[in-house]
Amino acid sequence: MSKYVFGSLALGLALIATAPVHAASSWSFTTGGTETNANSFGNTRTYSAGTNQNVTISAWSDTKNSGSGANTVTNAYIQNAYLGSYSGGLGVTNRDGATGAGDTNEGTIKNTSVPGHTMDNSVRYDSMLFDFGTGKSVALNSVTVGWWYSDSDITVLAYTGTGTPTFVSANQGYASLLSSGWSVVKASAGTTGTANYSNAAGNTPQQNTDASKYVPLAVNDLNISARYWLVGALNNLVQALPNGATVNAGNDYVKIAAISATYKTPEPSSMVLASGALAGVMLMRRRRKG
Repeated sequence: MSKYVFGSLALGLALIATAPVHAASSWSFTTGGTETNANSFGNTRTYSAGTNQNVTISAWSDTKNSGSGANTVTNAYIQNAYLGSYSGGLGVTNRDGATGAGDTNEGTIKNTSVPGHTMDNSVRYDSMLFDFGTGKSVALNSVTVGWWYSDSDITVLAYTGTGTPTFVSANQGYASLLSSGWSVVKASAGTTGTANYSNAAGNTPQQNTDASKYVPLAVNDLNISARYWLVGALNNLVQALPNGATVNAGNDYVKIAAISATYKTPEPSSMVLASGALAGVMLMRRRRKG
């Protein structure tokens, strides 16, 4: 191989290797966003942090096949819920409150009330699915709890499986997530378990709607990247709390006010440049052979 061809090949590989690393991007959920399927269970809300930096969020809760009693949650499946937008952040209204499940503040979108319109773990376990889009992979850096009540422990998971998370289209409960492509993102168990973060709101006052006082919680010290992320009120169906745990698994009411994440895919412009350089190398080789 000539020095010219070798140099061109090296340039092409260098362009790939030096594709820009994205700085952390931030999404605020206290205002803005575009809603689809408005005012219905199964709605989504999409937010942008810049060009081609969108996240679409949906709400979920284990209400399918849950029965009507307050204690019949073990075999319940995950079902879409309503994702509400409030001054204190995004909250979840699930389908069970009006059916005698024990939480009368939920069940219908129209009649949801404080604190049922939060993402909570009162009787049912609420969560939010963050989808960063086809071909995108991000490392979640922080989750910011906005308005909260009673306690603010949360569960964070990354989807490292293939395709779409199965609970979106099939019967699945929270207890099987860790064997169905979902991964914990916390390095050590401590007293909360590797899926769970305690006191995510930090020292922010309860029931506060002043976004300037919200404190981001650093997550994902394993630096996992994924297209899909699941954030919920602390969920001991996903992972049981270890012996000696100092948190309570059933009194968390939170709204999510913001997240930050770092994209792990190179920008399209860099890939185009790299592809062009490599194409030039191949063309030069063909001409020399001819």
